[in-house]
Amino acid sequence: MHWPYNQMKPGLVLYPHFQQQVVPGWLDKGLRWRHRATPALSNMVLLCPNPEWVRTLPGGKLPDRTDFKSLPPPQRMKVWTEAVLRSEQMAEEWQQWLDAGCPADVLKAL
Repeated sequence: MHWPYNQMKPGLVLYPHFQQQVVPGWLDKGLRWRHRATPALSNMVLLCPNPEWVRTLPGGKLPDRTDFKSLPPPQRMKVWTEAVLRSEQMAEEWQQWLDAGCPADVLKAL
């Protein structure tokens, strides 16, 4: 979603996403020239998995639609289930970070 977040109320927008970049439109993802910074996202905090963590998942990637073509159903279900279980780890770590206090204060301390 590439909305004009910078025109919203003051503050930050938390954007959980599965990759480290936001492309303006779903159909634009193949257009590399559209993959660049934009002022509309200047107050957005992108929360996404570390690529090193992603490489530890089965197949070294996040499950996606191509798995329906490349994996037989039992294997696909196993891979997807493992990814969901492993993502719970990220949710727990995020909660621990939030429990430590205001995220903005935690960032200031870094």
